[in-house]
Amino acid sequence: MERTTVLAICGSLRESSLHRALLTAVERRTPGLLLVGAELIRDLPLLDPDRDTPARLPSAVREFRLLAESARGAIISSPEYVHSASGVTKNALDWLAASTGLSGKPVLLMSASPGQTGGIRGLAALVPTLLALDAVLVDPITVSHASARILPDGEVVDAGLDLRLDIALEQLSQAIGRRLVPAHLG
Repeated sequence: MERTTVLAICGSLRESSLHRALLTAVERRTPGLLLVGAELIRDLPLLDPDRDTPARLPSAVREFRLLAESARGAIISSPEYVHSASGVTKNALDWLAASTGLSGKPVLLMSASPGQTGGIRGLAALVPTLLALDAVLVDPITVSHASARILPDGEVVDAGLDLRLDIALEQLSQAIGRRLVPAHLG
């Protein structure tokens, strides 16, 4: 089976973050999906417009942009910090501004929080940036009380979250124009 490449951005650098667990849950339920780019997030330097030239562009940024441009869409799993998006997520998106990496492509936003709001304010802060990058947003996922709903290894232990992930991935599939979700889930 040919897999569909989708750019993955994990906005948390913690090894056992809820956001990494969400991306793992997505990978587990969509064998037709190949998530790329998440491993490069740690290597992206802070945006420096003086380095955003062909001669000075950091290799990690060059590779990240190429992955974004070749991907059919993106999934961004980002925490909320101080009522906004994580700096890690925003920095990755800022490096994509001088490319067409997300232009016209569907993007699924996800956030999880051990608290009540599920990280919605962090996702809301990303919307203007993604619209400026010409991304096409699908319905986001926010997961409140996430520590009780998803395990660090990506196992979803909550039926409501399980269903919400299936619905969101079906919407992403439709937006990409390719079936990514196994038939028993759709």
